[in-house]
Amino acid sequence: MTKGLYGKIRAKIYTPRLMVQKMRAARHFKKYADTGKDFVCSQTSDCLADRPGLITIGNHCEIHGKLISMADGRIEIGGDSCIYRDTVIGSVESIRIGRYAVISNNVHIYDNNNHPTDPETRKKMTVEGFHTPAWRWEYSEHAPIVIGDNVWIGEYSAILKGVTIGEGSIIASHSVVTKDVPPYTIAAGNPARIVKHLEAK
Repeated sequence: MTKGLYGKIRAKIYTPRLMVQKMRAARHFKKYADTGKDFVCSQTSDCLADRPGLITIGNHCEIHGKLISMADGRIEIGGDSCIYRDTVIGSVESIRIGRYAVISNNVHIYDNNNHPTDPETRKKMTVEGFHTPAWRWEYSEHAPIVIGDNVWIGEYSAILKGVTIGEGSIIASHSVVTKDVPPYTIAAGNPARIVKHLEAK
């Protein structure tokens, strides 16, 4: 019975249509990103950049979310890392993610504010239209993000510009990280604060 159930699940996962979608996603991904060996993506994966060579992914990685580089922003992801569905990583400057990272579903990591904060500038942007160059991220404040090795980030979290998350740390789900997180700690909340220290081995 277990074998039959496994076969049914496998048949749903590996339908010809899904396989074609995965192949298309992989081709599109590799158009912009330099991927290491044993790279895995899915039909939900996406990768966008102004030009190739700005996004680098290490060996043995799975990317099921969306990577966006704008205005020569760089994204580097270390080997043996996994980024799950509906997560968006967007850079206009630099986002570096270490090895052994696990980033859950619906996480947003941006090294920029996405838009200016000045009220008059924002009003002008809407009057001039919603698809003008003024809407590009490089016109917002931005600062690099560094996420160390073996960092795990819970679902629905947000990592904001200028943040460094130290090696071996955990970000609890639904957290908003606005300041640096030391190595081997657990941070939680909005804004995130240290709730526990982990033992480094």
